[in-house]
Amino acid sequence: AMNTNSHTKRLFLSIRAVHDNPNEMNALSREDRQLVEKLMIRFAKYGAGLNNAQHAELVSLGAQINSRVERFCHNIRSTTVELMFSQSELDGLPESFFRNRRTAKPANSANNGSSGGMDDPQPKYVVTTSIIDYTPVMKLATREETRQKMYTAYVGRCPENMQLLQETARLRLQASRVLGFANYSELVLQDTMARSPDTVAAFLARVEQRISGAAQISNDGLVALKMQDMEASNRPFRGFHEWDRTYYTNRMMQTKHEVDSEVVRKYLPLQQVVDRVLDIYETMLGLRLVCSQKKAGSSVWHPDVELYEVWEAAAAADGVSGESGLEFVGHLYLDLYFRDDKPTGSGSTFHIRPGFESKGAAAGQPGRRSYPAAAVLVDLPKPGADTVALLSFSQVKALVHELGHAFHILCSRAKWSLLQGTGGVEQDFVEVPSLMMEHLFMQPAVLRRLASHYTTGAPMPEDLLRRVCSYEQQDGANCRELLLTARYDMAIHSSADDQIDCCKLYEQIVPGRPPGLHDAAVIDHLMDSYSSMYYSYLWSSVIALKMLRTRFLAEADCVGTRIGAEFRREILQQSGTRRAQESLERFLRSPSRELEKKES
Repeated sequence: AMNTNSHTKRLFLSIRAVHDNPNEMNALSREDRQLVEKLMIRFAKYGAGLNNAQHAELVSLGAQINSRVERFCHNIRSTTVELMFSQSELDGLPESFFRNRRTAKPANSANNGSSGGMDDPQPKYVVTTSIIDYTPVMKLATREETRQKMYTAYVGRCPENMQLLQETARLRLQASRVLGFANYSELVLQDTMARSPDTVAAFLARVEQRISGAAQISNDGLVALKMQDMEASNRPFRGFHEWDRTYYTNRMMQTKHEVDSEVVRKYLPLQQVVDRVLDIYETMLGLRLVCSQKKAGSSVWHPDVELYEVWEAAAAADGVSGESGLEFVGHLYLDLYFRDDKPTGSGSTFHIRPGFESKGAAAGQPGRRSYPAAAVLVDLPKPGADTVALLSFSQVKALVHELGHAFHILCSRAKWSLLQGTGGVEQDFVEVPSLMMEHLFMQPAVLRRLASHYTTGAPMPEDLLRRVCSYEQQDGANCRELLLTARYDMAIHSSADDQIDCCKLYEQIVPGRPPGLHDAAVIDHLMDSYSSMYYSYLWSSVIALKMLRTRFLAEADCVGTRIGAEFRREILQQSGTRRAQESLERFLRSPSRELEKKES
C-alpha cells in the first residue's frame, strides 16, 4: 500500500493535477508523459485516493500477501530433497554424472529413492532435486521407477505451497476489490499490452487452437514410443505419466529427429560458448566488454562471479569517456555456475543499479548520467581442474535468454529510472528481446558460430547442426506446458470466487498428474511479480517470432551490426520511454495491430 506520509500525499496530488490537466500533459515531452501515466497507475495500485479505513485494510492485506509470497518463493529456493540411487538405477546417465558425486549408505534404502535392500552391495549415489541433477535424470534415466521417484520428490518438496497459493489468491481478490477492481487480473493487466483478462483469454484460446493438433500428435508419438519400450522388454504398459515426458521427448529427438543430446553437448564447451555468445552480443549491439575483475575497488559477492565494464565499441561525441575515448555504458555481472545456496532455478537477471539522468541534467550531458548495472545468474556446470564443462542446448538458451534481459537493462537510455530497461516496459513485453535472441540462436547461421568440438575444435557437422535447429524451432512440448500454466494462472487470478479451490482447479486444467502432486507448488512465477502474467511468455514469443522473421532473417547477416543497431535503437534503448506497441511498430515498420491479425 502507498506510504501515507504528507510528502507522499502531496506528491500524488501534484502528479494527479498534472495528469488531469490536458494542457499540462501536452506541454510535457513524450517520456515525461509516460512517467506521469506510469506513476498514476502505481499510485492507484497502492491505494492513493482511498479513505483511511480502506487504506488501513489494504495495508493489512498487503502485509499478509507479502508474507505468503515470501514463504512460497523461499520454500522453492531453499528446499532440496536428497535421494539415493545405485548406479544400475541411474542407467542411461553419462560417466560425467557420477564423477566426484557423493555416495552414502542409507539408513533405510526404501525411503531414500533406492529400490535395493539394506544389504544391497551397490554404492548409493546421492542425487538431489536441484536443477543440475533433476534435469539429466529426468531426461536420461532409463528406469521409470527412478524418474517417478525424482519427479515425486521434486514436485512434492514444498507441501505447504498449495495452501499458500490458495490463501494468497483469496487475499489478492480482497485487495483488488478494495481498489475497485472485480478481480486481481483486472488490477494487474491495466498497464500491459493486453490491458484486460478478456484479451488474454482470447489470445490463449487462439494459441490452444493452433497447437492442439500438433500437441496431440506429439503426445501420441511419445506414448507409442513408451509402448514399444514396454513391448520390447516384455513389460506391461501401465500408462504414460508426467515423469515419462522429458525422457521420451529426448528419445523422440534421437529416433525421429536423429539428434543425440549427448553428442550435441560435445560441441558446446562452456567457456567457448560463453565467449562466443558475448562476442555476438557485442557485435550486434555495438558494445565492448572489458573484464574489470582485478581493478582496484571491484567487488563481487562470490569468487566465481565475473564483473565486466560495458563500453560503446565506437567513440561517441558525448557521454563519459575512458582513456580510449569510448563512452561508458554500464556494468555486467556474470554468476554462471551452479551452487547449492544460489537461488536461481534455470536463470534470472537482476537490476543491480538503474540507469537515469541526474537531477538537472540535460539529455546527453557528459558526467550527468547514473549508469546501470545488471547481474545474470544461471546454473551452469562448473569446469573442474582437469575436466571441461559441456552444455546442453537448453543451457545455452538459458544463458542467451538472461543475457538478453541484461543487455536490455544496459542499453536502455531512459531519463527516469522508472522507465529503465526491463522494469520500464509493459510486463508482457519484458520477455520479447530475450525470446527474440533465443530464436535467433536457433538459426543455423548463428549456431554455426558457437559449436565446435571440445577436443578437436572441429565444427558441428552440418547435417547435425540443421537437425538441432529444426528440432529446437518446433518446441511444441514447451509451448504446451506454457499454455497450461498460463491458463491456470489466469483462472486463479481472474476469478471473482472467494472460495476458489486452487488444487481442484489445477487438476481440472492440468489433467494426468498423480493425485496430490501439483507442479504449481514449485512455480514461483504464480506468486511473484509474474502472477496473472504467465501468459506473457507466449505473448512475447509471438511478437519475437514476428520480429525474427520480418526483420532479422531478411538480413544477409542476421546477427550483424546493421540490424543489431536498429534493434538496439528502437527496442532496447527506448524501454519504457514510449508504449511497447509504438516501439514494435517502428522496428517492424508496420502497425502491430496487423501483427495480431496475421498471427491469429
